[in-house]
Order: sequence, then structure tokens, then C-alpha cells
Amino acid sequence: MLWTVISADAAPITALRQQYWLSPRENEMSISRRQFIKNTAIAGSMLVIGFYIPTKARAIQTDEATIQPNAFIEIDNNNNITFIIGQVEMGQGIYTTLAMCIAEELDVKWNDIQFKPASVAPVYESDPNLMITGGSASVQSKQMQMRQIGATVRIMLQDAAAKYWEVPISVIETKESHVINARTGEKLPYGAFVGALSQMNIPTDVMIKPYDKCKLIGKPMKRHPKEAWSKVSGNAVFAIDVRLPNMKYAAVLHATVFGAKIKRFNADKALTRSGVVKVKLIPSGIAVIADKWWIAQEALKDIEIEWDNGLFAKTNTMDMHKEYAAMLITPGASARKDGNTIEAFKQADKIVEAHFDFPFLAHAPMEPLGVTVHHEKEHATIWSSSQSQTWALQAAIDILELDKEKITYETPYIGSAFGRRGVASVDFIKDGLYVAKNEPFPIMTLWSREDDIKGGYYRPMYKNSARLALDKNGKITAFEAKVVGQQILKGTPFEESIENGVEDAQVEGLAYHPYAIASNDIQVHSPVSPIPVVWWRSVGHTHTIPTLEGIIDEAAYAAKKDPITFRLENLDSKRHIAILQDVAEKSGWYSRKKEKGIGYGIAVAESFGSACAQVAMVRITNDSFVVEKVWCSIDCGFAFNPLNVENQMISAINFGIAALKYSEITIQNGMTVQSNYDDYIVSRISDAPEIEVSIVNTGYPVGGIGEPGVPPILAAVPNALFDASGKRYHTMPISLS
Repeated sequence: MLWTVISADAAPITALRQQYWLSPRENEMSISRRQFIKNTAIAGSMLVIGFYIPTKARAIQTDEATIQPNAFIEIDNNNNITFIIGQVEMGQGIYTTLAMCIAEELDVKWNDIQFKPASVAPVYESDPNLMITGGSASVQSKQMQMRQIGATVRIMLQDAAAKYWEVPISVIETKESHVINARTGEKLPYGAFVGALSQMNIPTDVMIKPYDKCKLIGKPMKRHPKEAWSKVSGNAVFAIDVRLPNMKYAAVLHATVFGAKIKRFNADKALTRSGVVKVKLIPSGIAVIADKWWIAQEALKDIEIEWDNGLFAKTNTMDMHKEYAAMLITPGASARKDGNTIEAFKQADKIVEAHFDFPFLAHAPMEPLGVTVHHEKEHATIWSSSQSQTWALQAAIDILELDKEKITYETPYIGSAFGRRGVASVDFIKDGLYVAKNEPFPIMTLWSREDDIKGGYYRPMYKNSARLALDKNGKITAFEAKVVGQQILKGTPFEESIENGVEDAQVEGLAYHPYAIASNDIQVHSPVSPIPVVWWRSVGHTHTIPTLEGIIDEAAYAAKKDPITFRLENLDSKRHIAILQDVAEKSGWYSRKKEKGIGYGIAVAESFGSACAQVAMVRITNDSFVVEKVWCSIDCGFAFNPLNVENQMISAINFGIAALKYSEITIQNGMTVQSNYDDYIVSRISDAPEIEVSIVNTGYPVGGIGEPGVPPILAAVPNALFDASGKRYHTMPISLS
């Protein structure tokens, strides 16, 4: 079902239309052509057109009254063409890739198009009724819609041009934002037909181009020049770049002990500091509003405060490790049970077993968390850096006590997120809303990096076990695994997806693996902790794939088989086999030379609809290691922008290497020990390996690319370190000493 909306404002015929339409052939026009122009000229100076293709479930809930008309494409009489994108651009290249999908079908001049972030409206939502950018889902979920929108508008333009030139529509071609009469060679800009389109019915059976006929999608494209130029020139507006007249800034003093509450405070000294405007108690702590952010931040030190540290003041990571270890030896909730693992392990020729430890991890996005809010009595404007416009807007509605129609929501560029800005509580957005509520000036509330790293949210800590049974031929006959780690969906809008005490993030990639194993028993423990947790780039696969591909690697060596050959013999997925064979060929796996201190490791994983295999080459240096080269084969179904796929794989691999070598959040006395990039280290340029990316298409549906590159590297490197040293490393971050 195709839902359409067209609107256009009334305006007289424009100079542009006169320039193009009142040509020397004007006198030869028939009455019908004159009438056509007369009819269409009254329709206005700009077409605003929106399309929506609801799912079956959503169609029931959708009606025209809920749809905002300025949806995806704007064309004005000056032939300015703007694409409106509902996804947040946070460095992943979605503006360019989705624009490619529209531009391909609309046949526009690529360099001339403009972008505009969408407002918050149902037309931009994905299931379940949510505007959110995450889960590597943007291209997966939106590419077809974008292509159909572009194709539909192109057909309408061709139809309008055919009427104008009085020729069959088959004679009308489109190229670089113009329609062309193939018989005469005449051409007109799309903008000349704005009025005509506004009076046409919307076709509902438009065909999109087959991939082999596409000129943009499927081709390696650099970031759109307008986005790239705005960023390199410093003109791009990120959330922390917002500047408004009479704007103030706020810093917030949060509890450092998780769950602590304020008993009493004295802000008299802070209020005497020059530039301080106000001190305000908000639900999460105490905010100082000042003329400059640094003044506000420094004034926080002047506040005398007494805390009630509550029940969690003695919480420590080491104690949690002991608690998790005790759970690991007891039965947990069942995530999968089939076959007869007990009998299979009794009959096994060999058994391999290992335990794995994964720490809490922070997201540490480059741009600090921030929001600007201007609450003007009956109206408010919010400049938000949340990954979810829906959740952030709802928080504004609730806290500012305004109707949705009285809130203007702006989405600037975001300087990376990795899941942190997608937290359902929108904690940093709420801070800004409470701070700015009923204040007479716009206020930017900005968290410091210390606020974020010390205040959560984190990838949960996990302690996993895994055990494999092998027969005498090296075939895996049984698999047992147990996961201990907090649930990230509990208390969120997605909590209902937790079934029988198990959520996907605890077992995805582990309970439903690609190996042909007859007997499986996967169990889960979900400890309760005051430490706030949320998804981190690649979510559950960041602990399940190192567990699965780690124990598989140990089984290969136990069976005295080559690690890739062992996997190929035990896999039950043609897709995984194909990318393993590809990465083996690209890396020269079977002809690699054994050198002292050098090791090669392999891992394969499927996540977010894409399968990825990686070979890592590491060099051990004294008590450390360097990842020198990574070969990566990725099957994402179809690579809409191969260059962006390559960039995402490079980004993911470097992101994962930081977690392998450095990143770790530890808790002592209820507080986070780490605070900034000096003690919570992320990837450095010196850590970046040479990376070769091979894109494979085995015919599967379109998958995501933002996250699937992370899980394999988290297993390939430890496996390579074993190859180099003969020692297994089961604890991250990895310490050779």
C-alpha cells in the first residue's frame, strides 16, 4: 500500500516558468497546452511531497491527520531540490546513502541536491512507531521506501512533461534534474512542473530500477559534497554548536555513587561567582546556569552538598565478578535446549571448555552529550543530540507540559554515539529540559566527558562459559554455554521482548549460531545491579561472538585441524562458508608463513542481517601486541554504497581493537573509577592496522553495516594471539602479562 500526500501553496507563475515554458514555440501551442499551463500555474512555487508505505500493523493506526506533508522531497520553481532525512547523521554516512537511493530513481543532479533533517512525525517512524537511528537498520528499513519515493516523483514529472509536449510518456526522459523530450531534444527543469505535479494523482505501481541499471547505488560514493564541505569547513552545526541570542549554559552536578540522593546543599558561594545566573535543583542533581559553560562547570565546585549514598555505596566490580562466578555454576533460564547434550558429552572423543570475562564498557562519543532548549511559555524549541527523536520529544512534552504541536524539534549533526544517545531514558535530554523549564532564555545543558563516563550508561559486564563435545572425526556433537550479565531492555519500552527470563542481547549470535551441532544447551543468568546499562555498538554480539568463536577455535586446535578448515567442516550456513572461503583467499590463509611473534586468527559472525569474516594478523611485542593487518569479508546482501561499507568495516575494526587492548569500566565503592580519555582509552592512530575489505554478495536480503564489523575482530585477535604465543586469552581487555 502506498500512502501519499501532496501540498502546494498558491502563487503566480514564476519568472523561471516563463523562461522555460514561454519559449518561441509558445505561439504554436494548442489550446489544451495553454489550458494545461493555466491550470498548473496557479498551484504554487514549491512542491512538497511525502510518501509513506506503512506495514500492515501500522496501516491500521495511520490516517492523514497524523501525517506531516513536508516529508521527503522538496522541489521549488528554481529547481532547488532538497531531500528530508528522518535518520540522524552521526558519522555513519546515512545522509549520503539514503540520498543516493532517492537520487538514483529521481535522476537528479547529485552535487546540487540539499539535505534537511526531518521533523518528528509518524511518516518518518520505523516499527515499532519510533523515530530512532540504531541497530544498523537505516538502509535495511528505508532504502526501498526512498527508492519508491524517487521513482514515483520521476514518473509524475515524466507524465507532466508528456502532457506539456503532447507526446507519449515513453518519449520523456529524465537526466540531472531535467525532463527531456527525446523527439525534439528540448528539456525543462523539474522545478517548472511543480504546479503540475500538485494537481496529479499519485501513481501506486511504480517500478524501481534493477540494480544493474543503477548509476549511483551500488557504486562507491564519497560523502555528498555539501555534507563533506560543511564539516571540513566548520560550518556544520552539531548539537554543541548551537548558538542563540541571550543564550545561557548549564552544567550539572550528578551523584558519583550510583543511586545516591541529595540530602541537603548550600549554593551560596556558587551564586557569588561572576557570570553565574542561577542554581537549580533538578531530579538528577544540581544545575548551575551561567553566561559561559566553563563558569557553570567551575561553580559546581563551590556547592556544598551532603549525599545519602544509599544501598550501593559498597558495590565493587570484584564483588560482582564473584557473584557472577557463583551464578555460572548454577542452572539458568533456558535460551535454547535441543538434542541430548548430556549423552553427547558422555560419548565425546574430546571436550573443550573455557570461561570468558567481558568488562563494562563506555561509549565515549567524541562530541559530549548536550541539548539546547528554549522554553517560551506556550512554545518550546529543542536542539537535541538524541538518537531517538520520538523519546526526546516525548520527554519534552512531559517535562515542559506542552502539546506536541507547540514544540519545535531540531536535529543537528551528531558527533558519534555508538548507542549512548539511544538510551530510552534520554537522561541528558531530560537534564536540559528541567534546566530550561520556565527560564526566560535559551539554555544549552552540556555534560562533560567525565559526567558521561562516570555516570553510565555502559555495555554490561558478562561472565560466560562455553563447552564443546567433539567426535573422533573432529565433528562438533554438542554445545553448552552459559551467560551471566545484566539485561539492558529491562525497564525500557522494549522490556516485553524479554521471554522466559532471556533477552536477545544476552544470547544473540550464541543461542542461534551457524554451526551444525545436534545438541545445544544455552542458559542465562540476569543479575540485578545499580549500574545503568544499555546497548553498545553491536550489542550482544560483542560478548557472544568472542565466546562462540573463541571456543570453536580451541576445538579446532584440539581436533588438530586448521581453524578455517575446521569451521568449514562444521558450518551449516552457505553464507558463512562463502565469506570464510573469500577471506581465506584474500588473506592467503593457507599459504601464510609462520614467523616468531606473528599470529593469525580467524572469526566469522552474522549480526544485524549481515555476515562478516575477518582474519587478523598480530605481532607480539614485549608485553603488548599490535594488530598489524586485518582482512575483512562482508556480505551485507547488497552494498548500496561500497565505499561506505568499507569505511564502516574499518571503523568497526578499530573500535573493536580499543576494547581488546584498553577499554574497561571498573566500579569501586559504588563509583566508576575511570573518567576521561586518559584512563578510559579508545583507539589511537598508532593502533590502526592495515585493513583490506572484500564485499561479497551471496544473494541474501539487505543487511546493516554499522555494527557487523565489530564482533569478528573481538574473536579474531585473541585467536591470533594464541597462534603467536600458544596461550589463550579469555579476559578483555587483553593483558599479555
